[in-house]
Amino acid sequence: MIRPRLSMLLLTGTALLAQGPGQSASAPIPAPASPAVEDVAVIKATPYHPSIQRDPFSAPRDERPADAVDVLDDIAVKGMIKKDGKNFAIISDSRGNVRWLPVGHRFKDAEITAITDKAVTFHQWEMNSTNRSTFRTITKTFKREEGKR
Repeated sequence: MIRPRLSMLLLTGTALLAQGPGQSASAPIPAPASPAVEDVAVIKATPYHPSIQRDPFSAPRDERPADAVDVLDDIAVKGMIKKDGKNFAIISDSRGNVRWLPVGHRFKDAEITAITDKAVTFHQWEMNSTNRSTFRTITKTFKREEGKR
């Protein structure tokens, strides 16, 4: 009893698969009369083209810039440069890198708010907090290096 039903089911399945996608057992479907009217019920295939190629076996890395890793306690202010009407602070970090940074540059826990002829002013907030409206103002004076003899 089960064997004839199973064979009938297999024959019906193969007959349906032989028709192919979009074909029906009866007459073919005519094309729409006016191509200007778009049918919203038609599902269009959208190809996937990834823009970023990433190795799935590599370790994820931090996408922040290298400057954002520094904390205010690890930097030293060396001086000030005026270029194109803007003031830049000369900052040295704990790794020995020296950079010119403008007003508004952000570190991990601070931001440069003012650069004068004698010092650089920072707003420092709690590192583990997302609230940056509560901060303390820190002013670091220039620490110039001595000349080598």
